[in-house]
Amino acid sequence: METIIALITAYVEGLLEAEENFLKDLVEFPKFEEKVDGLSKEMAAGFLAAVLTEADELIRKSGARKGSYTIQRSEDRTLISIVGDVTFKHTLYRSKESGKYLYLLDELLKLPDKERFTSLAEAKLLSEAEVHSYQHAAESLKTNGEAITKTTVMNKVHAIVEELPKEAALPEYERKKAEYLYIEADEDHIHRQEQGEKDGSMIGKLIYVFEGKEKVCEGKTKLINPVYFGGLYPGSELNGKLWDEVEKYIRGHYDEESLKKVYITSDGGSWIKAGADSIRKSVLVADKFHLMKYINRAANLIPERSEEIKGHFYKYIYKRKPEMVEGLLSWIREESGREDPVQEVMTYFRNNWEAIVRAFHDKNTLGCSAEGHVSHVYSERMSSRPMGWSETGTDRMCKLRCYVRNNGREKIIDLVQYRREQQIKKEYPATGTDGLIVPAVEKYYPPAERRAREYIERIQATISETSTVRKTFSIREQLKLI
Repeated sequence: METIIALITAYVEGLLEAEENFLKDLVEFPKFEEKVDGLSKEMAAGFLAAVLTEADELIRKSGARKGSYTIQRSEDRTLISIVGDVTFKHTLYRSKESGKYLYLLDELLKLPDKERFTSLAEAKLLSEAEVHSYQHAAESLKTNGEAITKTTVMNKVHAIVEELPKEAALPEYERKKAEYLYIEADEDHIHRQEQGEKDGSMIGKLIYVFEGKEKVCEGKTKLINPVYFGGLYPGSELNGKLWDEVEKYIRGHYDEESLKKVYITSDGGSWIKAGADSIRKSVLVADKFHLMKYINRAANLIPERSEEIKGHFYKYIYKRKPEMVEGLLSWIREESGREDPVQEVMTYFRNNWEAIVRAFHDKNTLGCSAEGHVSHVYSERMSSRPMGWSETGTDRMCKLRCYVRNNGREKIIDLVQYRREQQIKKEYPATGTDGLIVPAVEKYYPPAERRAREYIERIQATISETSTVRKTFSIREQLKLI
């Protein structure tokens, strides 16, 4: 408490001195603002350090601690926080029962061994890295000599747990009632980095579930209650796992009896079509944008009649005439002499015919915006600029960007805390530290009234030393110059 009072006193004195200097020359407001900011952060860092040191002292004095752990030594530990470096005392103990050594304060704080950042500081790094480069994120925190590099930020991104914390299923009575749900999926091709060189690419998969679309303004709509899922998930087994996560979310948040159908919009990719095997009550719908590209590709092989040919394609789709589409494609192949492109279009129609027809005849289907969402969620950070990514970095960044869109940027701290809790369970398995501080608090702290009186007396003494007459005079003198 003495340390905290001293900190507050020094802080107030610093503010008053800064105020006095500013009132002598009001033009210097930027310097005044900067000084106040620096003093506030310095005081905040000192306050955090003092409270953590006091918490360590409370543990040392705890009767519960004395019965179970013996003191070994006390050491300084420094953490990088959002207000600067925080250096505090923490004590190493030895368990009388197991003989293991541990820092009880660190365990109670859920602070992993060798961790250099507070939870909020780590969350800030991740928040910056989700939008900007690793280097930019590294420069977002200020320290007193502790080095933060882009590799440090990269390691924090890589450390994001592979299995993100799942949102708990709602009780039956709270689950939403919706007749139709919509799923859109697409992928981003992200440059692979091999020993500093870009070598090929990886597929970052993106799936999102929503309840429909609503008009925002002319020509613009937005998704209703979208939830995003993403990552690498290579191979059929992991792809199935991704779709199982989507299915679990739907069953845990929507009333199954009310749900009539789930529409999965597909560009024909096998990994997307596989979703129909995992999602109950689902049907595939062709993405009209990709369908149009296939139709244009075939029609443009006969450029002088391309518009006429496009009209034939759409007519045969509306009339549900797959044999007429095949006949049209065979004619295009003969007229153009181009085997491969025609065969590619024909294969697309054969493999997706039901989904194509459904896109034109089911009144409950919606237009697809998957490419725009991939650009917004993935590409603008991961593939629109010339950079290479590792597999781990790609997977975790995909997951992080989906997490932010589902939960908000302010919830990144929960992601950090979840990772630390998983790590701390491995470092400090069931040591039984609950209640170590509580018995000591009553003995260590004086009564609340005494603390408040002491604090008020100290602050009043400090403030009384500064005359308000000088402040008024300084401002009056400057006003004469205007």
